[in-house]
Amino acid sequence: MLRLASLKKITIPRPNTLLFEEKCYIPGEIFKKDWSKIYEQLRTFSLKSPIRENFLDYIPKETGFFGFQTHPQTKKENYFHLGISLALPSNTKIFPVLSGILEYSGYGAVNGHYVLLSHPEIQTEDGYVLHSMYCHLKKPLVKFSSYQKMLREISLGSYPLVEIAEDTELGIASFSGVASKDTPTLYLQLSFRKFGEDPIILDPARVFYRRDETKKSKARD
Repeated sequence: MLRLASLKKITIPRPNTLLFEEKCYIPGEIFKKDWSKIYEQLRTFSLKSPIRENFLDYIPKETGFFGFQTHPQTKKENYFHLGISLALPSNTKIFPVLSGILEYSGYGAVNGHYVLLSHPEIQTEDGYVLHSMYCHLKKPLVKFSSYQKMLREISLGSYPLVEIAEDTELGIASFSGVASKDTPTLYLQLSFRKFGEDPIILDPARVFYRRDETKKSKARD
């Protein structure tokens, strides 16, 4: 298990949050030395690419990286993008970045068909747990049965714990939800979550690669 120091004190509220969007926190730029250490610790866990190859080449330069980007649909500039978006070939299979626990599998108007996993192996001292979310799938290939859904509702999401191995296919990149209709898309978000608290969202590229490596991708050329 990897136990990280408390992260909340080195975050800031997400800038330019729209009224309908969930409140959350992001790494504060003034704490970049602290976050460099956090990302370095996370990289020791060797998370796997969700497409099982270098995903940097599939991130659109102007709209796909974590941070201030142009919104891919509204074209609004200085929109703070909370994950990475990959423009992928047809029928690209999507896999977990790490083995974990199924937290949600279903449909949302913005996320389309998506899967949310928790990864209890990576926690913070104050109880936040790493989560990964995979959006715009053709359809989820992992889900709760009707009986399991009932138990989840009764137990407030604590039972049953459905384990998802890292070689499990979660779905295929597609166009569901608010996604580009030009090419199949995967939106990947990594976050630390704790019940009753606003999530802390990470830069997925920094969890996989050092900052200097992300700048060398073909997508940025």
